[in-house]
Amino acid sequence: MRIAIVGAGIAGLTAARALVGAGAAVELFDKGRGPGGRVSTRRRENGAFDHGAQRFSARSPEFVAEVAAWQAAGVVAEAEPASEGAWWIPTPSASALPRHLCEGLEVRASSRVTGLRRKAQRLWLALEGAPEAGPFDRVLVTAPAPQAAALLGPLGAFERELGAIAYAPTWAVLALTEAVAEMGPIFHTFEEGPIELVAREELKPGRSPGPPGRVVVHASSAFSEAHVEASEAEALAALVPELERRAGRVLHAEAHRWRFARVVRPLGEAACFDRARGVGLAGDGLLGPRIEAAWQSGRAVAAAVLGG
Repeated sequence: MRIAIVGAGIAGLTAARALVGAGAAVELFDKGRGPGGRVSTRRRENGAFDHGAQRFSARSPEFVAEVAAWQAAGVVAEAEPASEGAWWIPTPSASALPRHLCEGLEVRASSRVTGLRRKAQRLWLALEGAPEAGPFDRVLVTAPAPQAAALLGPLGAFERELGAIAYAPTWAVLALTEAVAEMGPIFHTFEEGPIELVAREELKPGRSPGPPGRVVVHASSAFSEAHVEASEAEALAALVPELERRAGRVLHAEAHRWRFARVVRPLGEAACFDRARGVGLAGDGLLGPRIEAAWQSGRAVAAAVLGG
């Protein structure tokens, strides 16, 4: 069985590993320059910045065991404790975890899938600036719901399910500051104002030496919603002064908008699979805004494919 997976985030990589382990031929396609989706790192002259997901927890026994295996492999480490248990952080960078998960898999990065069609009972992917890919027996889509709907809509698949999922955006700022060392621990959260989270990069486990004062800022949901169509310059103009109030003079900053950063209305099902059409759906949009939820969804869609 030949399977294509659209999206090489945690859900897509998890599904691929389960399917390859069962003997399927799997090819992943991702529009990004590397795997991981929102579990990602940007590298700049002044150091590396984990500008997406910052940390995660493990609750179910199955995911606790998986995280223990990741820890043994050296790609996650325990950080500050939280009320519901330990926080885990990928190490030595956020992107180290998806790189570990894609070992042994065929991942086509910088490959934007623009269409999905059926031809002679097989499935083909249209790719931006490249020939069609296929044929495939099954196609699993793990992209955010609006992007998944554009691909699956022409096949008449999962219209109701995809329409039920909603997201909130997040503006992230990658900044080099002058006096952030006075802030203390790795993570600082704020209940008021446009800034929700400040994360200190150099204090995360396993980080290589770099300039002190590197932080990633996540704007609040209210700010991000109100400024979702703002330019990078406009976002920085509003957020940098707030960061300087909390962390000292900002020496350099850039911004990134995560349009589908946080699931605010999940579907409530682990995965969807339409055997007649040969297509499946997975991702954190199905169960909620957590790395564990994406992992669970990836496992669930793989199990559905293998179920007969």
